[in-house]
Amino acid sequence: MKRNIRKCFGTLALSLGVLLAASIPALAKNSRTVTLHHDVVLSGATLSAGQYTIQWETHNPAATVRFVQGHKVVLSTEGKVEQRDKSYNRDAIVLNSVSSGSMSITEIRFAGSKQVLVFNQ
Repeated sequence: MKRNIRKCFGTLALSLGVLLAASIPALAKNSRTVTLHHDVVLSGATLSAGQYTIQWETHNPAATVRFVQGHKVVLSTEGKVEQRDKSYNRDAIVLNSVSSGSMSITEIRFAGSKQVLVFNQ
């Protein structure tokens, strides 16, 4: 009896390990590093110029998007993931000027991907 229980736990542990290892590449797809060359506004908060890791979790098509510097989340906001007809050759941050004279992020495009993160202002 104990031997069967140990065998079941061993099989379960191995299965969980394989499942976790298979999910790591999926998590990596939803994370990219970008550089902001100017201070920008997003969701009422100012992001200073610098390098950020952008991480997002999709909720079809909504997404929770985090801007991370180092290990600190600088901004967490809601956006939307859209599929475009073509993939982009390079990363691009699309900006729009707002009434205060500052620039706001309207979308982020990623090299080699048809997915775009879109932000409503």
